[in-house]
Amino acid sequence: MSKPILYYALFSPPARACMLTAELIGLELDLKFVDFAAKQHLTPDFLLLNPQHQIPVFVDDDKEVFIDSHAIMAYMVSKYGKNDNLYPKDLKKRARVDHMLHFENGVLFQVIKDMVRRNIYGGEGEFNKITLDLCDNAYSFLEAFIDKSNFFGNSPTLTIADVCINTTLVTLDMLIPVNNNRYPKLVAWMIRMKTLLPSYEEVNLKGAKMLHDRIKNCMRENKAKENSHTDYD
Repeated sequence: MSKPILYYALFSPPARACMLTAELIGLELDLKFVDFAAKQHLTPDFLLLNPQHQIPVFVDDDKEVFIDSHAIMAYMVSKYGKNDNLYPKDLKKRARVDHMLHFENGVLFQVIKDMVRRNIYGGEGEFNKITLDLCDNAYSFLEAFIDKSNFFGNSPTLTIADVCINTTLVTLDMLIPVNNNRYPKLVAWMIRMKTLLPSYEEVNLKGAKMLHDRIKNCMRENKAKENSHTDYD
C-alpha cells in the first residue's frame, strides 16, 4: 500500500503542523516539496490538487485529496491515530480543541498573513502598528486561554490545537518575541512544547527560521529603498 502524500514547504507553519502531527501518530508520509520560488504551486498539476494554490495538501493512499492543515491533522489522527488523545471523539472535548484550531487560523495566523502582505509584498520596512496590535491581541488571548491548564482547550493532554498553535507561534516569537513578564503562562507552554513535539529543531525551528529570514530580508530591502528615495527627495 502506498504512503499518504504531503505536499509541503518547510517555511510554512501549517505544513510543519501536519508533519509533526504525522510523527506524533507514527504515520510515515511521502513528503513532496513545493518550490514556491519556482512557482510550482501555480502549475496546472498542483492547481488540480488545490485551486487555492496553498500548502499543505494531503493525498491519502486511496488518492482522496484534503486541503487546509486543520482538516488534514484532524483527518490523520482520526484515521491513523492509535487513540483519540490528539483529537478527542468526545464532543465537548473536541469542541474545545476545534475552538483553538479556529483561533489559530482566524486570529494568530492572521498576524503572519499581515506581515506577508505588508512586509513582503507591501513594501513596508518596519512592522506596522496594525500588525503589532494584532500580535499583542493574539498573545493576550493565548495567555488567557492557557490559564491553569498545561495545554490549550483545557485539555489534560497534547492535542492538534497545541501543535498548530506552536508552529505559528515559534515563527512569530522570532519576529515579535513573546514577553515573559507579560505572558508567563504562554512562555511556560512554549518551553513545554520543545520537549513534547518531535523534530523540534530540524523541522519546526528550521522552518520558522526560513520564514523569519524571508520577512526580515524583505524588510531590510524595503527600508533601503525608502532611504534611497529619501536621499533624492
